Amino acid sequence: IMPSLVGSEMCIRDRYTSGEVLLVVIGILIAVQIDAFISNRELHKNNKVFLNKIVSELELNKKRMTRLAFGNTLKNNGYISLEKAVANCDLLLKQSFKGLKETDTTLLFAKLDAGGSFLNLHNSAHEELINTGRLYTLGSDELITAIKNYYKRCEREDLYNKFNINSMNDGFKLLRTNLDRLTFEYKYDSLEFSFKNYPWVFNKASEEYKDMQQGLIRMLKAQRTNLRSMKEIIQYSDSLIVVINKELND
Repeated sequence: IMPSLVGSEMCIRDRYTSGEVLLVVIGILIAVQIDAFISNRELHKNNKVFLNKIVSELELNKKRMTRLAFGNTLKNNGYISLEKAVANCDLLLKQSFKGLKETDTTLLFAKLDAGGSFLNLHNSAHEELINTGRLYTLGSDELITAIKNYYKRCEREDLYNKFNINSMNDGFKLLRTNLDRLTFEYKYDSLEFSFKNYPWVFNKASEEYKDMQQGLIRMLKAQRTNLRSMKEIIQYSDSLIVVINKELND
């Protein structure tokens, strides 16, 4: 066999082998791309499930904050909204500095407390994300940051809420030490009720009167702060829902 023919045959064989290797490499690359495509599609699908869970959680938080802050009515359950309790405290406190009169009975016997409920915010979807390590694969950096900030804010507001409830209860004790008997008698024996039995109500210098004012101040401050927190949580929830919906629609 001529050397030139042998060389040509070996060259053809090498090219054929190289072609086979190239085809195998291309096949592997295509398989990897297909696998990545399927994985990304599955991840995107699972992310949507998690994001919808978070939206549902945010809606529950909004619903609870709205009910506590604005929704309770005396007609339905004997309680008032926190917004109404703050308004009642504010009116009675302002009038107390002017001096109370018998015509102020509406203020004296109004419900003054509605801030004793814990926030009890929902966070199970977020806990699931943390426990499964899925938070950082959920979507854009904007989305991840928004979710982290929301739940940090909720955790902070929950701590403030518990502190304010304790402060409110201290104020409530001061207020009710002397006002309880008065309101009880007025409610259950209104025909025989007389302010003559409670001269301190009209005596700004009396210790009972001062205790009432101190109690009102503490209750008003604590309840007003809790009301502001509830309003902010509603706003935080709405803002995060906007970011999540943007991610879902992209």
